[in-house]
Amino acid sequence: MKISKSIFYLSLLSSLLFPDNRLRLKKADVLESKIVDGEKFQFIQGNVTFQKGSLTLDCENGRYHEKKSLAYLYKNVKAFQEGRTLTCDTLIFHSKLDRLTSHGTPHVWDEDYDLTSDSLVFYTELDSGIAVGNVRLDQKGQIVTADRIEYVKRPDEDGVSYKAVGNVQIKDSTQTASCGLAIYDRTNEKTILRIKPVIQERNRILSGAEVILSYKNETLDNIFIPKQAHAQTQTSGWQKIDSDSLKKKIPAQFSDDMTGNLLRGFFVDGHLDSLRLEGMATTLYHLFEDSIYQGNNLASGDTITLLFADSTLDRIQIEGGAKGTYSPDSSANDISDPVEYRAHIIDYNIKAEETDLIGNAFLQNEGTQLEAGYINVSWTSNLLKALPVQIGDTLSKAVQPVIKEKGRDPMEGDILTYNLKTKKGKVIKGKTKADDGFYTGNEIRNESQKVFYIQNSTYSTCDLDVPHFHFDSKQMKIINGDKVIARPIILNLGQIPIFALPLGVFPHKGGARHSGWIMPSYGESRLRGQFLDGLGYYWAPNDYWGSKFTLSFSDRQGLAFRAENAYRVRYKFNGNLLIENRQFLSGTSNISDLSDNRNASFRVSWMHKQVMRKGQSFNANVSYSSSGNYNRDYGLDQATRMDQYAISKASYSKRWGKSGNSMSMNLSSKQDLMVKHKIDEDSPFYESPSRTGSQLNLINSTLPQVSFRHGQSALFPSSGSDVKWYNNIKWNYNLGFTNKSRIYYESMESDSANTYEWTQNDSGIVSTFNDDDNGWTHSMSINAPQKLFKYISVNPSLNLRSAWVNESFVARLDSNGTMEKVSVPDFATRTTGSFSLSANTKVYGLFPISIGSLKAIRHIATPSIGYAFTPDFSKELFGQDLGYFYSYLDTNGTKQFIDRFSGTMAGNTPKSESKSMTFSLNNSFQAKMKSGKEAKKVDLFTWRMNSSYNFVADSMNLANLRSGIRSKIANKLNLDLSLTHDFYQYDSEKYRRINQFNVNDAGILQPRLINANFSTSFRFSGKRWTDTFETDDVETDTLSLEEDLDVSPLSNPLKNIKSSLIGGKLWNSTVSLRYSYNIANPDDPKKTFWLGSNSTIQMTKNWRFSYNARFDMIEKSLVSHSLSVHRDIHCWELSLNWTPSGIGQSVYFKLNVKSPTLRDIKIEKRGGRRAKSIF
Repeated sequence: MKISKSIFYLSLLSSLLFPDNRLRLKKADVLESKIVDGEKFQFIQGNVTFQKGSLTLDCENGRYHEKKSLAYLYKNVKAFQEGRTLTCDTLIFHSKLDRLTSHGTPHVWDEDYDLTSDSLVFYTELDSGIAVGNVRLDQKGQIVTADRIEYVKRPDEDGVSYKAVGNVQIKDSTQTASCGLAIYDRTNEKTILRIKPVIQERNRILSGAEVILSYKNETLDNIFIPKQAHAQTQTSGWQKIDSDSLKKKIPAQFSDDMTGNLLRGFFVDGHLDSLRLEGMATTLYHLFEDSIYQGNNLASGDTITLLFADSTLDRIQIEGGAKGTYSPDSSANDISDPVEYRAHIIDYNIKAEETDLIGNAFLQNEGTQLEAGYINVSWTSNLLKALPVQIGDTLSKAVQPVIKEKGRDPMEGDILTYNLKTKKGKVIKGKTKADDGFYTGNEIRNESQKVFYIQNSTYSTCDLDVPHFHFDSKQMKIINGDKVIARPIILNLGQIPIFALPLGVFPHKGGARHSGWIMPSYGESRLRGQFLDGLGYYWAPNDYWGSKFTLSFSDRQGLAFRAENAYRVRYKFNGNLLIENRQFLSGTSNISDLSDNRNASFRVSWMHKQVMRKGQSFNANVSYSSSGNYNRDYGLDQATRMDQYAISKASYSKRWGKSGNSMSMNLSSKQDLMVKHKIDEDSPFYESPSRTGSQLNLINSTLPQVSFRHGQSALFPSSGSDVKWYNNIKWNYNLGFTNKSRIYYESMESDSANTYEWTQNDSGIVSTFNDDDNGWTHSMSINAPQKLFKYISVNPSLNLRSAWVNESFVARLDSNGTMEKVSVPDFATRTTGSFSLSANTKVYGLFPISIGSLKAIRHIATPSIGYAFTPDFSKELFGQDLGYFYSYLDTNGTKQFIDRFSGTMAGNTPKSESKSMTFSLNNSFQAKMKSGKEAKKVDLFTWRMNSSYNFVADSMNLANLRSGIRSKIANKLNLDLSLTHDFYQYDSEKYRRINQFNVNDAGILQPRLINANFSTSFRFSGKRWTDTFETDDVETDTLSLEEDLDVSPLSNPLKNIKSSLIGGKLWNSTVSLRYSYNIANPDDPKKTFWLGSNSTIQMTKNWRFSYNARFDMIEKSLVSHSLSVHRDIHCWELSLNWTPSGIGQSVYFKLNVKSPTLRDIKIEKRGGRRAKSIF
């Protein structure tokens, strides 16, 4: 709208059409003509009046340029024209253009508008103008101010149209608008606000990229914001705060906020009726009740509609992807956690403080989730009500209400109510899953977060709509995380009641560890008679400790009681304390004689593991047993019967990670529980001594054994990246101290000749002896790995060991002149050591074989050689006698040695020199395969060989050559071949090897094969057959297809079992072979050849057969085999295991509920060597 240009062209046209309509001077007190700059002017003064048509101009002074039709008017200038009045200080009138230019507070008005400004250009013929500077326009109760206003009043209109520019402000009785540019069309009653437009109505603010206001009869009718719509409303009230245990109120002010891509606002009688936000709309609303702040509600959706009543927000409706979060104020509400919700439509009634979530409704609060087709939320009562659909809604899709609470399984029903404050709720016709079971009830309600009550309930672990079995109960109580109590309880198979109990209790722990009864197993055997094993109770008082109490009874052995107490604190320590008491009772049938020949045994064991800070740990394993009789005589298995020792151990360790140092301390004790029977002449286990000095240990103790270790580190550490050869010299060190104590029995020669007995005291009781010993050991190793010629790795190593003891031995002649070994209690040391040197390298070879996808074969050979030397410490070393041995000549003139340290903590001193060389060759063969652009490496096989040479052996210095070949073909077939070859000949007459190399006719060394072992295993499998006919989807019931006898003869049986056979594996089988051939004695070769198989056939989806067998292929006999059958019966399972022959001959049948919760609902029967009959 270019008003200024229109005025100019219209004025010019008017001058051309009406040239005689000129400005004329009507009167003046003084009139004077003068020439100024060659131009003629008329100077006038006093009561000056000009007139042009209907226009009259008055002033005090002026001048007039008649030729140019320009009039300059000063002082009290006034202009009148057809009801319009213009006043100003100075005015220039261009008569030809009918244009008035006024300065000095110009003011123009008529009956419809009033305008003031700093300057004004007014067009007389069009009733229009351009006002600049502090412009104020007042019309129809609306005041417009701006830096510039261009306006025009069209004929027959009662107001002006205008364009206001710069700091525009528009005020009326109810609102104020501000912007950078405003355009008002009086004809259409429409205002367009641009450049940061803002509209403020009372405490409400609207803004956007552009605002369009539409009016009717001077009254605002609607608002349209096409882009970047934003609305704010200031709210205030009081907010509660907690201070010093008292509740106070403070003034609070908030800003409700709404945004969207566009906004439409509708007014009734000038008052806001509704707002509609479209496109990524969001709204933030603050809630008050009795002026007390309750919280805020943040919501979003495709469209948000706000409805007002008496200019107050009354309702918020959100459509399309609607979601929101209610954040309550914890000081004023019973709930403190946010409430998140979403639905297709959200309808929030502010006055009633209720929210309707319509269509796929979802609500979440403090770990509680609710889903339904329709949810009603009452924020005043914190009550939720969920229905499949809103009442009266016949079009929406029904969504069954489902509530999910943290730590519980979901619960669904027809109608659900829930209180967010009390966490109590009620479900009509509800059902839920708990652990692996399913509960239903006509009414389910909760007393607390842990306790639920169900009326007319059912329970089953079968997930079919019509379960194979279930329990009925009129009243059921579920204690979450504990148990389920039902009374009465009726077991139904199918829909047929089987039996009833007045009360039933089921565990309800969600898979967690919990207290409960342990069901026993019943059986019969020749050794124990009829027995009941494992009846007991498990007590779990908390997460860190649990106790298991069990009782076993057999009519031929008596009672056994076990109390096993386990404790555990994660990442800190764990342990177990076991207390066991066993009472052997007489096997008589007379109950009064049960205590005859009673035998009791008591055992305690404690195991503890603890990890402490800073690399420390502590372990203990302590046991005590009153005797070993019970284990030996009545142990249920071989391991128990062989357990004749009470062994206790404890250890502490500490590591220092950065330095590589570590320290440990160990305590141990071992007691022989049978030793008293071994020294009792009346016992069947008595061991008669055959010489003087025989010993039987009662208790061996190590108190303590301490060691310190410095891990391998550089002897000369490098300070930078320049590593010298000596920086590779590594060393490690170990220090150990051991203190041993021993209590034992010792034999002596009895009074009768050539007989011996265990030493007794004066009272005739076998005496015990004590022996204590201790010692220190120091050991150190130094090695220096180096590279020679870049390709050869060499590693020399020196090992030293020094022993410090407080006892050694010397050789002395006794009174008979016989040399004897005598103990000397004195400090003594001994240092020994060894040296070794090893070298290895790698050699690579490539065979350019190209066959199909095979492109090459790579061979990696790793030869290695090693040398080891340990000196004979009974001889001089480096020309010096170390003094570790005493030597003397026996009666035969043979030189004998007595080791000073043999029998001490230092142990025997190496007396034989060891000097050997080892050599090996490892071969690895790999294939390079290429398929398209992708290449990969495949390991073919490895071949390893090794042997050694003993330099100090007097004969047959070469050790056997051992080799092994291993391969895994296609990652499925394993091949393993090991061979042993002897370099020396075998003498068939002497039945032994002889010191002669085994050579062929050409005199070339030919090692002979003395042992070969070959083993392999492979797996086969087959898939089910498939066909092309289609099947109908049916509910899965593993009983119906195979056990329904009422099948129509016209039906297709193949089609009925299609779903059980199509796809998947039908069978699999693993076969293993092992062949061994030993010809160390060529005249007596020995062979073994075993074949083992393990096969499984999945006959149908629910029938599975397994068969295991082991064959002796040389004897052509079946060594052992077993058959197992498994049948999945949906919520039940059946198993049958049969071992027809052998040590493990047995039959075991079991039919049970699959659920772990009800696994004790079963039928089982055992048979075999320990039973009287199979069934």
